[in-house]
Amino acid sequence: MPAFPAAFPIVNPPSPSATSMSSHIDSSSLGHWFSVHGSLLISHGAQILTIIVACVVIRVATTRAINRVVRHATRAAQGAGRLLGGTGLIAGERTRQRTQAIGSVLRSLASAIIFVIGGLMIVSVLTIPIAPILASVSVVGVALGLGAQGLITDFISGIFMVFEDQYGVGDVIDAGAAKGTVEEVGLRITKLRDADGVMWYVRNGSINRVGNKSQGWSRVVVDVPVAYTEDVGRAREIMALTADELFSDEAWRDRFTDDKPKVVGVESLDGAYVVIRIQARTAPQKDFEVARELRARLKAALDAAEVQVASLK
Repeated sequence: MPAFPAAFPIVNPPSPSATSMSSHIDSSSLGHWFSVHGSLLISHGAQILTIIVACVVIRVATTRAINRVVRHATRAAQGAGRLLGGTGLIAGERTRQRTQAIGSVLRSLASAIIFVIGGLMIVSVLTIPIAPILASVSVVGVALGLGAQGLITDFISGIFMVFEDQYGVGDVIDAGAAKGTVEEVGLRITKLRDADGVMWYVRNGSINRVGNKSQGWSRVVVDVPVAYTEDVGRAREIMALTADELFSDEAWRDRFTDDKPKVVGVESLDGAYVVIRIQARTAPQKDFEVARELRARLKAALDAAEVQVASLK
């Protein structure tokens, strides 16, 4: 019978007695571990389960309370908008979106706080050293911060923008890269519709400065060039009377603030004409309407008085 080469040694199978002894040792070790740590595991498990249940219950209660407040504020805004109509509907939509955005931030913040506190309580129950965990979390946080820096900047800017009420739905703003009417406000982007009907999506983190033309009041500036040979005093009287008539007109009174239009005076001189300026304060976003109507009435009044309007060319 040929001999096996040295590269293929003969391995004897384990005996049944050795296998039974090994399984007996494993089962006995497991039973010993449970006898030592069983009560501790049960007590810790009960505490951990209690903490988890308490966190879930608190989160559900907090979320319901925030949702209730948001729904109440939204209904109030929509009701006021329906009563006012027109611009009131836009103001109601602005309040609704702002309220929902604030509610979303509060829900996320409340959930984060509740579960972080619950996690720390679970760690303290298990008597796990917290320093290595904090170090690992810090490393992960730095990595996420570097990878999603732009996204985080957008959200933080959106949160401050919403809480400070810098602008809202229906406002006409100048955001630098885009100008137009705000149609939707979110925590990450703002949607603008410009004068040509183009929808612009502007990241909140990219807005370094914003000009709001719809907060408080707007200003109308109308320059009228009259011929150099005309009587400036007479032209000013006609223009002031026309502006006062527009201010007193009931159909246009609600577009003005409490201040009457004012003829500022001669704005510039040229060899062919004299520019006389009128200024007026109007309600937000009503300046273009008032300016067009004022120009039309000034033209009619100056024509009736035979005051020649000069050309700027």
